[in-house]
Amino acid sequence: MPREPLRLAVVSCGAIAQAHLRGIAACEDAKLVAVVSRDGGRREKAAAEFGAQRTYGAFEEVLKDDGVDAVVICSPNFLHFPCAMAALRAGKHVLVEKPIADGYEEGVALVAEAERRGLRLMSSQNSRYLAAMRKAREILLSGEVGRPLHMLYTLTGWYEGPSSWWKDCKRFLIANSGSHPLDFFPWMTGAKPVRVYATANANKPGFPGEDDFCVHLTLDNEAQAITYTTINSRFSRRDLIVVCERGTLFLDGLRKLSRDGGEALVEGGPDPFADQMREFVSAVLEGRAPGNSGREALVSLAIIDAAYRSVEEARAVGLSQDGSGRWHFQ
Repeated sequence: MPREPLRLAVVSCGAIAQAHLRGIAACEDAKLVAVVSRDGGRREKAAAEFGAQRTYGAFEEVLKDDGVDAVVICSPNFLHFPCAMAALRAGKHVLVEKPIADGYEEGVALVAEAERRGLRLMSSQNSRYLAAMRKAREILLSGEVGRPLHMLYTLTGWYEGPSSWWKDCKRFLIANSGSHPLDFFPWMTGAKPVRVYATANANKPGFPGEDDFCVHLTLDNEAQAITYTTINSRFSRRDLIVVCERGTLFLDGLRKLSRDGGEALVEGGPDPFADQMREFVSAVLEGRAPGNSGREALVSLAIIDAAYRSVEEARAVGLSQDGSGRWHFQ
């Protein structure tokens, strides 16, 4: 017999929520039952387009809905932690946009709450579900190209000014855009971070935080991973190069993978948000930990904390993990 679908509510109906709503629509074991937004026009439009049965103007209302099993939190970054914690305490499984919290300690608190209650907590890391990224990871972990030596992820573009909600954030570009590469560097290589050095600048007048940054991450397999991001460039670029002992991988836009300058090994692929949603829904229905679980997200949160500390103190920051899995900064 087919299993009962997971009943989901999407919290906030902005741009990123549209990707999650399409992901739910593509998942046969998921059912959208509610959308939440303070903007009446947005929530009614989302409900009509994606078939939500109920709409709510306040987050607290959906937590009281016994017909909701899990929530997908797409709110501004500074609301990720309080919304996720409230949802867990209300007995809901949680998929939350990255970063899941404003810092490592908040992430630890979320993981502890989810595990104490036997609930699933998952960080949205759609880059992990891109076909080219998954194939690159497979090649790296197989040892086919030898040990990775250097990784360079570049993201450049132009952004005129901050969204209205940015003014309420405690952290900016490193936490927002940096949470992708600072997650997938360890994930792709199976290595742990041991050292972080970062620089960041605020170039735009009136911008509330850093609008470009560079993070240099040393992994415990001796690979050097660097990410550079700016929103001050009128030339847009997004790519990843991985130099290994016996080959070089190049990911153009993270969606086209080639090796040593040859023909594409993988190009395009299925919607990563749909595949991510299937993983979340399956994990809840099967009672198992999801990929990119809250516990896995603690690695990137520790790196992000170390990066901000490095910027503030103008020095490299060491990272180590004790026997309990807790990260420490040196």
